[in-house]
Amino acid sequence: MTDSLDVNKWIHRAYRDYEDALTLAKHFRPSIENICYLCQQSAEKILKAYKIAKTGVSIKTHDFDTLIDSCIPYSADFDSLRNICANISPYITAARYPVDIDITDYDMKRAIKDAGEILEFTKVKLKEMGYEYNPED
Repeated sequence: MTDSLDVNKWIHRAYRDYEDALTLAKHFRPSIENICYLCQQSAEKILKAYKIAKTGVSIKTHDFDTLIDSCIPYSADFDSLRNICANISPYITAARYPVDIDITDYDMKRAIKDAGEILEFTKVKLKEMGYEYNPED
């Protein structure tokens, strides 16, 4: 079965990215591209944590459709995240490269909300398998 330490590391990194996004949003608002990127990363990592928890295998992709498709065989309701993931998907490149995407304050707030929903949804699934985020780890 899956080594829980690996899954817990993915969970911890997902939450750390999200918490960093919240901190930046509270104190350093001019960095909205980075906030959105961290939200995208936290969602990606928590979905990867679920996949690893279920299969013991990591999936090497940044594509949310691929990630969701890899989770659906174990819980069909992951499909409900598809639209939320589509909202934050563009931020994988928008914060890292000079692309023509205008990220607004509204986008940042929505990215925080969407990432939080993805984390919460997946947290419940992981908890059912005995994995839980512990900020002390």
